[in-house]
Amino acid sequence: MIIKIVALGNNEESYIEKRISDGVNIILSNDNNKGKTILIQSMFYAIGNNPIFPDSFDYKNYYYYLKFEHNDKNYEIIRKGNSFIIKFDNKLQMLDGISELKRYWAKEIFGLPEFQFQGKQHLSDMELFIQLFFVGQDAKNTSNIFNSGYYHKDDFKNMLLSYSGISVENISPDDERQIKRELGKLRVVRKDKLDLSEFYKNHSAATEYISHIKDKDAFNHKISEMENIMEKISEIKKERSKSASKRALWNSTLKELNSLNRNITVGELRCMDCNSTNIAYKGQGKDSYSFDVSTEEMRKHIIDSINEKIANFSEDISRYDAEIEKYQIELRCVLKEDDVTIENIVAFKSGITSIEEIDIAIKEIDNEIAELQGKLDTGAKISEEAKKKRQEFFKKIIENMNAISNIIEGTTDKKYNDIFTKRGVVMSGSEETVFYISKLLAAANTIKHEYPIVMDSFRAEDLSTEKENRALNLLLELNKQCILTTTIKKEEKGKYDSFPQVRIIDYTEHATNKLLRPDYNEEFISILRTMNILLQ
Repeated sequence: MIIKIVALGNNEESYIEKRISDGVNIILSNDNNKGKTILIQSMFYAIGNNPIFPDSFDYKNYYYYLKFEHNDKNYEIIRKGNSFIIKFDNKLQMLDGISELKRYWAKEIFGLPEFQFQGKQHLSDMELFIQLFFVGQDAKNTSNIFNSGYYHKDDFKNMLLSYSGISVENISPDDERQIKRELGKLRVVRKDKLDLSEFYKNHSAATEYISHIKDKDAFNHKISEMENIMEKISEIKKERSKSASKRALWNSTLKELNSLNRNITVGELRCMDCNSTNIAYKGQGKDSYSFDVSTEEMRKHIIDSINEKIANFSEDISRYDAEIEKYQIELRCVLKEDDVTIENIVAFKSGITSIEEIDIAIKEIDNEIAELQGKLDTGAKISEEAKKKRQEFFKKIIENMNAISNIIEGTTDKKYNDIFTKRGVVMSGSEETVFYISKLLAAANTIKHEYPIVMDSFRAEDLSTEKENRALNLLLELNKQCILTTTIKKEEKGKYDSFPQVRIIDYTEHATNKLLRPDYNEEFISILRTMNILLQ
């Protein structure tokens, strides 16, 4: 992934940055508040990140544009609110919301890692994924990820493992707890049946009073099975209904647009209010886009995008239908079992037919217990193997972090024991900067990812020139796009002249707290028009 252009603005003020090279870039100024952080945050906000913009910047009022290259293809993406438009191969795709963007991104651009999250397989959000190669200026915490809350550092670690293709198949804590609960219930039932068997074996005269425990247990088990299956069917039907509703809405929109696509042999389309021949289509939501659909070509782009969206919803519906059918078959199988019926339970609800049935039931329970215990034992073994794989993986990263840190610091003292520090550990500006640089570089060296290294406020105030130079040399050795920002003093002008390979992008002349200005409006509006967006 190579960043080409970053732009943001509206119909009043804009900014476009086109000077970013494929190698190492340093965006600098001689003071703070010149727009460096706004640019960096805009870059990742455009692709779905949860941003940390300066408080003084009202980011919700603007459109955000990013052009990048990946696998020899150029992609353009625009974000406004939670509406996204992606353009590549002369196709436009409209996406509503972060979840829709994430799914499309993973399918069409590059795969996002899946990992266990809250007991389920979860596709990583961009907010977590970009922390593999991005460090922002604000809210730094070396003991945790940025914007922790929904995600935590363990989720980041699991995402890294998944991205690196390391299998961590092991019994999950939720599965382990469930198996242990089932074992506990089975052992209680087994004891009750043993006590009952012993009682009736010692009271032969009371055989006619032997209760049909098997029937009652089987009936209760059957009811539980049926309820579980029907609950699953109900949940899937809810999701199917959501997708069907969305598909219906988009089909309705498509019908309206297609009506504009009919050949008009006499006359032309005009607005009845203003008599204009310009016709616009407005997407869903208050922050959505308006598109000029007065030409056939523009309508085709929108219609193709909507058709793809409808196809995705249809795909979801088909998948839900298949899942519903699977569970319905399972339900029919449960109902077909004739060893226990409702009629039997009503007739023999207070007993079983023989002592032998109690003993058979006990043997069946013993088999279930053995099977579940086997799952626990196997899971523990797999867990131990998975643990070793994890340890080996992170050991490589940590060793790399220490090697990089020692080069930058000019020492041989190893100091990192994890990719996060312990809670409460306070680092100086220089230590923190070296930690994050080491972490970004170590991940790039170990995982061999294809994404740029981006670091806002690359050079802490007390990071010496010698350390900075050593860090820059390491970044240059990566042969990877790097985008760094820093603030330099007046007397430091020309400090990067010894690095001719580094692209310097100077923001010194920018007005304080005023990155956006009308000068870029014409070009910015032109960019939006190539995406068929009309500014309101």
